[in-house]
Amino acid sequence: MADTRPTKVTIFRAIYLCFLLLFAPRKFKTEENEDNKIRNDRTDQQQKECSASIVRRAFWTSLALVIISSLLGGVIGCVLSKTIGCAESIVISGLQVGGAMALLWGTLFIRGWEIETWAGVTLTERVNQWLYRFLYCVGTTIIVLSLAWSQCSQ
Repeated sequence: MADTRPTKVTIFRAIYLCFLLLFAPRKFKTEENEDNKIRNDRTDQQQKECSASIVRRAFWTSLALVIISSLLGGVIGCVLSKTIGCAESIVISGLQVGGAMALLWGTLFIRGWEIETWAGVTLTERVNQWLYRFLYCVGTTIIVLSLAWSQCSQ
């Protein structure tokens, strides 16, 4: 049976793989085939990670992403308030609509059962998750930015 542990991927490789999937699908397929071969050829089967550990790590990682996205949006909004000044209501509304669009895009884009394998560790599945999380972080950052950037009084 194939090893169900995902291969280690750095943040830069994850970004590279996301770009390949979106803009060079043939090259991505080659990368995924190589990754599948590495996982299939593993002989050092170890006991699966405890499910509780997976949930705990996901909880804290997601909290970190929420905090980072919110802080980034808040800092950008405050910096824009200090450097550019207040924003017209149309700009604030545009940012809020753009943030909502990014969140909806992530929600509608995510694929589940139609690409899921038994273990959920293929590069396609992982890129799917990374793109989803990216869109959600961007949407959150934009919405917080729109809230932090002071609006000009009418």
